[in-house]
Amino acid sequence: MRLLSEEFPPITFTQNGVSKGLAVELVEEIQRRLGQQQQTIEFMPWSRAYREVQGPGQIALFTMARTPVREPLFKWVGPVVTFYSAIYAPAQGGLRLRSLEDAKRFESVLVVRDWFTAEELTTLGFKNLVPVSDPVTALRMLLAKRAPLFATERQSMPGIMAQAGLPESSLEAVYTYASSQGYIAFSKDTPDALVKAWAQQLEAMKRDGSFAAIYKRWLPNDQPPMGR
Repeated sequence: MRLLSEEFPPITFTQNGVSKGLAVELVEEIQRRLGQQQQTIEFMPWSRAYREVQGPGQIALFTMARTPVREPLFKWVGPVVTFYSAIYAPAQGGLRLRSLEDAKRFESVLVVRDWFTAEELTTLGFKNLVPVSDPVTALRMLLAKRAPLFATERQSMPGIMAQAGLPESSLEAVYTYASSQGYIAFSKDTPDALVKAWAQQLEAMKRDGSFAAIYKRWLPNDQPPMGR
């Protein structure tokens, strides 16, 4: 089985060629408990990984927000993380949004192609979305004033800004809204028995405290999703 992910610190990322992050540790521990050989995780842009996991073969992509649109496309194990969304603008611009409706009135809102945020805002009737290939590109476009807003997932922003060589003080969240939960998404070709085995090991980790310990190491201020 292929394992796919993206640069999405602190959930999944590479550092000096080594895979790291909350979900990486969870996946490696599940493989260890199942006696499976540790596999190299393939990191790629999200839009490519999202296409790959819908193709033939046994493939797992993590982490993916579970939505009604995506529900029938994959087999799911989780949740493994809770996502929080926010809309960002350049710092010290004095901008504040009171609702998502306010964001609809702007000329454009940057989103990362095929991310949950883009799908969600499209469903909510946004007509001004500008999709880009990755979050670093979106950050640079935002700070170059090529767009006034960037809608994205909040937890990954510090790490993404560090990757882009930008200080956190250069941006501010002007509106924070609903959350979603992230899962390990398996291709339809992945055997049900294998998906079930992964789910059982994750449930065992939630019972024995190892899941919470890993979660708190990476996201010390957030509550881990303990449900199914």
